[in-house]
Amino acid sequence: GGEPGVEAAGLLACALALVRTCVDALAGSVGAAEAEVFSEIIGALLCLKPKSVSHPLPPALAKLALATAQAVAKACTLGALRPPLTRRASKRAAEAAVRSVAPRMEDPGRLKLSREGGKDHAQAQHDRLRREYKREHRAVKRELRLDASIIEQERRRDYAKKTGDAKADRHKNYAWLEAEQATLNQQVRQGGGLLRGGGIGAARIKAKKGILGIKKGGKMR
Repeated sequence: GGEPGVEAAGLLACALALVRTCVDALAGSVGAAEAEVFSEIIGALLCLKPKSVSHPLPPALAKLALATAQAVAKACTLGALRPPLTRRASKRAAEAAVRSVAPRMEDPGRLKLSREGGKDHAQAQHDRLRREYKREHRAVKRELRLDASIIEQERRRDYAKKTGDAKADRHKNYAWLEAEQATLNQQVRQGGGLLRGGGIGAARIKAKKGILGIKKGGKMR
């Protein structure tokens, strides 16, 4: 980075140039209230002291500050008489209200030959009836599609409910069977617990001895 004094001078120069651009853009567009709008800018410019003994401004920067102060003073027209405040006239109720247009009412049963392109009365009547039929046909198809969609949604909801109840019952039964099997296996592993000789190994031993109604050396009857 550069020296602090050089950086500070550059920042002040950029700020003064930005103030000058804003003042030129807003001058004359705030309804003779430039003094109030630029009050903080005026206060900041008055804090600058180009001829300070301890901290003087460089000549180029002092010249830029002077030009900015002159532009602000010109925009604010300091010292000139301001026009008196005027109250703006409010809009009348008729001007502020939203314009409403009456709807055009037509008799659907009345035939207008001006819209039929020079057709005779019979042909115009036939075309009008055909258009009405197509319009009603499209409306009925639309309603049927909507009804079919609702019916299908209800059918799927009922099916999901029924299958869900049956699935929940099956899961409950499976859980009970698994719990019973786990309890039986645990009792067999205890050795001297409530049950003895459980499991497929014990059944084979008893089958060989003919205790379970199985012929010794044969298959279960």
